[in-house]
Amino acid sequence: MKTIGQRIKERRLELKYSQRSLGKRAGVAHVTISQWERDETSPRGDNLFNLAEALSVEPGWIIRGDTGNDSESDKAAVVLTPQQKELIDLFERLPVSEKEQHIQNLKHRVQECDETFNDLLKTKSKKEILEIIKNLDID
Repeated sequence: MKTIGQRIKERRLELKYSQRSLGKRAGVAHVTISQWERDETSPRGDNLFNLAEALSVEPGWIIRGDTGNDSESDKAAVVLTPQQKELIDLFERLPVSEKEQHIQNLKHRVQECDETFNDLLKTKSKKEILEIIKNLDID
C-alpha cells in the first residue's frame, strides 16, 4: 500500500504540477509539499482539504488511499484535460470580484447554446442535425 507522500507525489506528477505550483494551489510552501511527499509530516486540517481540492481528489484518498466508496472505478482520481486545467488556472488568477461575473457569463452562453440546439431540433431533419453535429468542433 502506498504512503500518503507517495499518493501526493504520484497525483502531483499526473497533473504535471511542480511542488511550487501545487503549494500555491494548496496555500502552503513548496517545502511543505516536499515534506509531505517524503512522509516527514502529513497534511492536517485545512491543509488536508486545500491539498485535496488542489489535487482534485477526496481527503480520504490522500489519507487512506480510498474515497470511501467500494467500487475501484470510484477510487480513481479525477484527471483533468489540459484545457480544463488551463481554464481553472486562468479562473484562479482572476480577482474575486470578477469570478462571479465570468461564471454568470458562462452560464448565459451555455443557455444560449442549449436554446440554439433546441431550435435546430425543432426545425431541421435528423439528417441535417447529424451533419451539423458532425461539423461542430467539440471535444
